[in-house]
Amino acid sequence: MTTESQSKEPRTAISEQEPLEQTVYSLLIRTAARLEAELNRVFRPLDLTGATYSILKVLESAGVSGRSCGDISEQLIAEVPDMTRLLDRLERLGYVMRERSNIDRRMVKVTITDKGRAVLDGLREPVQACHKRQLGTVGEAKLRELEQLLTSVLGRLRDEKVASDVTEDSLVKQAPHSGL
Repeated sequence: MTTESQSKEPRTAISEQEPLEQTVYSLLIRTAARLEAELNRVFRPLDLTGATYSILKVLESAGVSGRSCGDISEQLIAEVPDMTRLLDRLERLGYVMRERSNIDRRMVKVTITDKGRAVLDGLREPVQACHKRQLGTVGEAKLRELEQLLTSVLGRLRDEKVASDVTEDSLVKQAPHSGL
């Protein structure tokens, strides 16, 4: 008897009438989840996740000047729902350091520690090897094509978000006020 995980072909469509866009979306989500799960196995021994690794990468590129929580959020690969909790974990591990601004006490600057840099240095090869295992068999030409396609979709989504944000802002400004 064969289980779903043992079947030869991955299930691509929920139903035969499913539109192509929905099928591709489902495949993207399923593929991303599996890629992330495999990469998280590389991070697990260091008590990291994809999100905490991404935070360390952002902080590494910031150098000694560090970044605010808002700046880190803007630069991450994926949205993170609870930045404070993730920074708490990284600080407990000794990978980052937080410091309040003397000028604006509400502003917190986050910097990577030497221990955090050493962790990233130790992860470079295993992360690269993981990505090579995951995507290396596709071939460079197809990977470049996939990169262009996904960049195009992402750009369109960003443009639509900007347009949506502008529309929402103008609707709020035009909304009648009750005078209460």
